[in-house]
Amino acid sequence: MRILIIEDSSLFAEILETFLISKQCETKISSSLQAAKDQLIISSFEFILLDNHLPDGNGIDILPFIKSLSCKVPVMMVTAEDNQALMSEAFEKGVDDFLVKPISVDLLWQKIQRCRRLYDQSEVVNLQTQELENLLNQRKQEENLARYVYEYTTASLSHNTQYVDTYIQSSSSFNGDAFICNTAPNGNLFAILADATGHGLAAAISILPLASTIKAMIRKGFSLAHIIHEANKKLNIELPDNKFVAIIGIEINFNKRELQLFNGGMPDVILLKTDHSLERYSSRSMALGILEPEVFDPKIVVVSLEAISNLFFFSDGLIEQQNIAGKPFSMHRLLETLKRYDYKESLVSCVVNEFTVFNGMAELLDDLSICDLQIKSLIDSHVYNKPKLIAANKGKITVTLEIEGGLIASTDVVGYLDGIMRSADMVGDLRQRAFTVFAELINNGIDHGILNLDSKLKNDFSGFFEYLRLKKARLTELGPDDKLSMKFAFCPNTAQIDFEIIDSGQGFDMNKDNSVCIDGLSGRGMDLVKKLCKTVDIVAPGNKIIVNLKSNR
Repeated sequence: MRILIIEDSSLFAEILETFLISKQCETKISSSLQAAKDQLIISSFEFILLDNHLPDGNGIDILPFIKSLSCKVPVMMVTAEDNQALMSEAFEKGVDDFLVKPISVDLLWQKIQRCRRLYDQSEVVNLQTQELENLLNQRKQEENLARYVYEYTTASLSHNTQYVDTYIQSSSSFNGDAFICNTAPNGNLFAILADATGHGLAAAISILPLASTIKAMIRKGFSLAHIIHEANKKLNIELPDNKFVAIIGIEINFNKRELQLFNGGMPDVILLKTDHSLERYSSRSMALGILEPEVFDPKIVVVSLEAISNLFFFSDGLIEQQNIAGKPFSMHRLLETLKRYDYKESLVSCVVNEFTVFNGMAELLDDLSICDLQIKSLIDSHVYNKPKLIAANKGKITVTLEIEGGLIASTDVVGYLDGIMRSADMVGDLRQRAFTVFAELINNGIDHGILNLDSKLKNDFSGFFEYLRLKKARLTELGPDDKLSMKFAFCPNTAQIDFEIIDSGQGFDMNKDNSVCIDGLSGRGMDLVKKLCKTVDIVAPGNKIIVNLKSNR
């Protein structure tokens, strides 16, 4: 240990030096304050013994200088003054211990060891505290970045849709609930509420892969059943075994005047009927991410839109929330609130007001999400929302397209045709109907024509995964003889679309297959194609179809 002795008595300083050397210490002696300062500037020490009476001042006056050094060192004052006022002042200025002359060198050594040990421990704690602060600052920065990415991602999940009301409140910095609402190119409205395991950052991270998958599939016009299957598959692969995502998925098909409803591990979905009665749809499937894709069974319910006023759904954070008395809000309390609903304010506001009064100042135990689809208003808006007139009423667009081999699997043909319609400023009813028809005919041409897949599999929920598996496998085997030919013609003046599609398959009786597809998981089928088109001609042996669509304007 390197020790600086600041002492003007040469005899006493020599006694101290001799003793400390016997303890394997290295010492330096300074007989004045200035000499001590010079030593401290050029050398570092692990301990200082300080006398108070020195030729150029009091030893206590050097304490501020010692404490200002970058390398902190403990100081023991050794003086003949048995003065409590001096002791108090010395401790205030930073001295670590005090010993009155005459001294016992053994006691001195014990005090030096104890003082140095405490100092070392304090330094370790200070270093750990600094490291912890640095770590917390780093984690804070990482958390802020993560929150920015999460909020940016979730902000784009739901497009403002009239007659769709939501209330979402997080119980922490990150929200494990997410609401996705968007209109597919075919005009179908998707509303999906997801609730990940737990809450906070871990739950929010579980939502992100789900959100990106669902957004992309809605944008490409996939059905609810296909979206749920793909989301479950993705979460099953990417999430740990103890994580899953409960979900409510709704697809409203305005053309068929029905909605498809999936409830996987969420509280009951509640339908408010126009006669003021309530109808409940409980969970019939496992939450997403738990079961392997081949055994996952998405029991989707088809509900007619007739006589529905509102469709109300929520995360379990609503009914499980406890007030300061420890009582849960409960499903019973919610149902009583819905029964009293008088339509004078929004349903979400009514429930939130009831919940706020009940909960008082109690802290949220879980993320809270409440959603209301005003079904009757959505239908009326869809019916009376006149399609936008096409900007240009002269000219014609004709596109001939042929795809063969492996490119059939990787080319987004429906998206390409939808892009042509967008570029011609074709929106509203005609574009939505055309997208639905193109998607059905192109999928039929690929799946049932070229790939020879049996549509009966899509009628069986347990067979839907097998259908997707076979499709993926057969798409990898496509060769140059496999072809898909299309001709698209659009005339703005007459607001009509003529579409022709030919596949290289052996052909099949689509009128017969229609009876198979009506209630299939695709939710579409040839019956819908015939309903949406002005004319539908199926040319034998069934691998060529010609349709005509006309705007309803």
